[in-house]
Amino acid sequence: MKHAISISVPSKVPWVGQGNFKILPPAEYWPFLVQEMPRAQIDRLKEQSDQRHNEFTVSDLPGSEADALAVLMRFASDGWVERRERHSCPDCGEELDAQAITEPACPGCRKIFVEKGGVVTEIVFVRELAAVRGVDWVIAIHGMNTTGAWQEAFSWKFSTTWGRSVPVAVYKYGFVIVGVVLAWRRRTFQRELRTKLAALRDEARAQGFLGNPDVVAHSFGTWLFGHLLQDEFKRDEADRLQFGRVILAGCILRPDFDWKRIREAHLVEDVLNHYGTADCIVPLAHFTIIDSGPSGRRGFDGDQVLNIQAVEFGHSDLFSVEKGVADGLTYLANSYQKYWRPFLTLPATELLALPDRVNPPSPWRQLPWPLRGTIFPFLALPLVLAIVFLLIAESGGSLWPWRRPLLHFAEIATSGLVLLLACATVFGFWRNR
Repeated sequence: MKHAISISVPSKVPWVGQGNFKILPPAEYWPFLVQEMPRAQIDRLKEQSDQRHNEFTVSDLPGSEADALAVLMRFASDGWVERRERHSCPDCGEELDAQAITEPACPGCRKIFVEKGGVVTEIVFVRELAAVRGVDWVIAIHGMNTTGAWQEAFSWKFSTTWGRSVPVAVYKYGFVIVGVVLAWRRRTFQRELRTKLAALRDEARAQGFLGNPDVVAHSFGTWLFGHLLQDEFKRDEADRLQFGRVILAGCILRPDFDWKRIREAHLVEDVLNHYGTADCIVPLAHFTIIDSGPSGRRGFDGDQVLNIQAVEFGHSDLFSVEKGVADGLTYLANSYQKYWRPFLTLPATELLALPDRVNPPSPWRQLPWPLRGTIFPFLALPLVLAIVFLLIAESGGSLWPWRRPLLHFAEIATSGLVLLLACATVFGFWRNR
């Protein structure tokens, strides 16, 4: 029979009683534990914990039985597991309940316990982690003025790091220059996206993929997807598109976007907004596109979205396969391994354990109405057209007589843009104060 070894566990230390049987310990817990317990055993315990084992025994850890038991007892006193005794038959190994161990013989093999050395008692440490979430299939939607090269690298990650093949549907709508400032063109892109996603849903179901797809969207793709979700309320419930978990990067939706209504209608499950603090593109969206905002620079308001901060990351850095972090991973690999894959697979009860969650310190306030995607397009578009016509005129075309009026027109548009941006800058400083 195996016996417990008496040990002394500190009663007044950080983390004691702070754990939970149903979630993983946070990343900062393990360095703290290493300071007080043998590293080899802590490293092994962390490995098993990260692999989501729900049961730990002394024999699983390296080193002496006394040290291993001390580590597990500390793990239990911190609240992450519960110490239990397991009884089993010494002959057939069948686990015995409290009633069975009072009987003289095993109810399974009928062997007499005392003739085999008595009931075997083993100390085990258990917890109740929920099963990981499955990923059925994924849709990737890129931003404007890009071919979405990250989508291929992202698809490769999915096909090589899962135990099975996960289909990734890559949606590309081509380069967008003028269309982004024209409301009717944005709506056209949105309708085309909806048509494509509906077709993908039907095709996936026909091939046996019955789950709702998860979504990864970037930049202008986030605006299209968000407004597609809003428009689903105009349809009958049976015809609405539904999605799983959503990852947004370089997002240009309003920070006060109504995710609560969308989630309560089960159009999406959970949302992760991965935003870069050095994103210089996102703040311009509010001047250019009506009903947009800088959620990809500061996060969403409220408690409906997991805001993950990427310090000093630019608009597309999270998808970069050229830039890398200190441990040698590319930005894309680091984003995928540390944040996105856990977000897609962890049970909902464990999502709050994701690192680098930073919410906005105060509610977002939109710009004054003349600056909200209205005047800017009407100044920028004429300027672009004037420059194009001036280039044609300089080449000796038929527009040469119109050179001076076009130049004057371009000067007016430029002056208006400069004034607009100056007012926006002053307003930004005033609001920050």
